Amino acid sequence: MTFGRITRRAAVAGLAATFGAAGLPAFAQAKKGGVLNVAITGEPPTLDAHHSTAFITQSVGWHIYEGLFTLDAKYDAVPMLAESVAFDEARKTYVIKLRANVPFHDGSILGADDVVASLERWGRKSNYGRMMFTNVSGLKQVDGLTVEIALKEASPVVPMMLAFPNQQAAIYPKSVIDKFGDNEIRSYIGTGPFRFKEHVPDRHLILARFDKYAAIGGEADGMGGRREAHFDELRLVPTPEVSVRLDGVQTGIYDIADQVSQDMLPMIKMYPNVEPLVTKPYWWTMAVFNKKRAPFNDVRARQAFVLGVANKDVMGAAFASEEFYRLDPGILFQEQKQWWSKADGGLYNKHDVARATALLKESGYAGQPIKWLTTREYDFMYKNALVAVEQLKAVGFNIQLEVVDWATIVQQRNNPEAYDIFSGATTFTPDPGVWPCFDSAWPGFWVDARKDELVRQLNTEMDTKKRYGVWEELQDHFWQQAPMAKFGDFFILGVKSAELKNVAATPFPFYWNAWKQ
Repeated sequence: MTFGRITRRAAVAGLAATFGAAGLPAFAQAKKGGVLNVAITGEPPTLDAHHSTAFITQSVGWHIYEGLFTLDAKYDAVPMLAESVAFDEARKTYVIKLRANVPFHDGSILGADDVVASLERWGRKSNYGRMMFTNVSGLKQVDGLTVEIALKEASPVVPMMLAFPNQQAAIYPKSVIDKFGDNEIRSYIGTGPFRFKEHVPDRHLILARFDKYAAIGGEADGMGGRREAHFDELRLVPTPEVSVRLDGVQTGIYDIADQVSQDMLPMIKMYPNVEPLVTKPYWWTMAVFNKKRAPFNDVRARQAFVLGVANKDVMGAAFASEEFYRLDPGILFQEQKQWWSKADGGLYNKHDVARATALLKESGYAGQPIKWLTTREYDFMYKNALVAVEQLKAVGFNIQLEVVDWATIVQQRNNPEAYDIFSGATTFTPDPGVWPCFDSAWPGFWVDARKDELVRQLNTEMDTKKRYGVWEELQDHFWQQAPMAKFGDFFILGVKSAELKNVAATPFPFYWNAWKQ
């Protein structure tokens, strides 16, 4: 069985490929100890991995929590807390055996009851969980280290859904699930290589090495394989100002910084003590419509917005050069050759003001103020919004920007009375069947029966070629319905100290296996 593209009735155990192909140093060269100081873009709204889709919550969380599966260097699903998995086609059942003697940070030992409790909660709380559990007919503990997931229809994406890092299917101790239920978890206990130590909001978040961590043997393979915490602590510091993040690395306050402006690349190259990190592919940037109220409950208003935008100008204002962005209609990226599609419903990057104006008039929009939530914490979101608002005046939109912190957007975007548009970006997704924005409960509230049926077909079709046909139809339907406006793909520039070793430019940054020389 190859996770992510599952063949019939097979089992997987063991991990193979290493990060060595990317030229990363061997574990034998690692230096142990010290503190890794990381400048992050802002304050996580929560540390409950099931509770929020915010990327910053996840990028902290996957150091603390682990799932049954994770992603390898090719972005296929591979075992993490699972030791092996088999798909029984006749019973439409995944049988997952767990690794033995894996400790949680509180000293308890991982068992099947922890997995069942965690996955049941994840199925209720998370976008991915709800998506997967629409096809789950049963979840049960077989014995202390075995779990069965029975499906209504065969599906190739179960391991991928359980592996995907964003709003991950994190496994907590059953005692934590019992204590908090569906309320926000505030006991941050997982099995990961780092444990939660301290959180002082807007100042720092400290994770400490978990000395009893049960690592997988062998070599590292993307996020899979061997994980080792070389640092005593990770100190994550919310640093909203882009220039402060760069200055901090150059002066040695930080060892690595998330997302600095692309126009800083020549400056970074001038300093011998720092190195650039360019991540491609990464995300794509978007404006998400609130489809529960006027004007964007009418598809014609949404189409008018998409048609009224000049994508090149919007992206060019936010990114230093075309090295860091591209105009493309794909929900998945060109680099994902098995999934990339050009289907766009005849709407993407057309900048047809006349057609947009006519559609907006047909929708009944009468010039009432439209509230667009955006943020400077992700500078590209703010610059995208500034340019788009000016362009859309020519169509007839009366849009007012409200600039807030990212945590406020994450909080308010779930309230249909709080906004009309919010700025966002969708993270890299390895399989279209796990894209969270297809969930009707995802912020913006895209409720659409045809979409739901195509997602069901996508996630129950075992034949790869047939899946792609469904995917092209689904992407075209996405554009025709325009639940959001995609502006373009973008690639990010980070910066790190030259002394920091074994850190890869990846859509899912992690700091186990890294060390300072």
